[in-house]
Amino acid sequence: MPATALPKTDAATGADAPGGAAWLKAIRDLPDVPYKVETNARGQLILSPPKPEHSVPQFTVSRLVYEALGEVVGSEFAVHTSEGVKVPDVIWISEERWAQVPESAEASPVMPELCVEVMSATNTEAEMDEKRRLYFEGGAKEVWIVSQSHAVRFFDPDGEIEQSALVPGFPRTRSHRVREAFGAAPRRLHR
Repeated sequence: MPATALPKTDAATGADAPGGAAWLKAIRDLPDVPYKVETNARGQLILSPPKPEHSVPQFTVSRLVYEALGEVVGSEFAVHTSEGVKVPDVIWISEERWAQVPESAEASPVMPELCVEVMSATNTEAEMDEKRRLYFEGGAKEVWIVSQSHAVRFFDPDGEIEQSALVPGFPRTRSHRVREAFGAAPRRLHR
């Protein structure tokens, strides 16, 4: 099944996509900014600083998805949506969809099949609901939300589901905790 792509006249840059010009200018003018950079439909920048408590579940989910599905797994993969550029924390995209992403694209006009968001203290449920809507509108098959307690919730376009259809058998339930995926919690770094 071909991926749903947003109509664009410039798929390589996405500058004509909602919020695309502002996002493109920001990443080109500030290439070393240590933040995740997104935009809303009005082109306003949304900057999210990386935090260790966010990185551990992001890495773990990325590793688990790669082990289960292989192919193309990425973290902080910029995608165009109808309301700006969003950057899911983890994605999985099939070889078929990956082949549709222009090599020179700064943000993908093709939505990955799986988009994962790891919540931080500043995220709200409403924000996650909106991102979920945008990812499904763009053609995602599943969206996973990882809570601050590392519980994973799975969604398909019809709503919340008990387990992932893309990664059958793991994680098994929405109460599955990412930290338990490898049998032990990750070691805490002391400062």
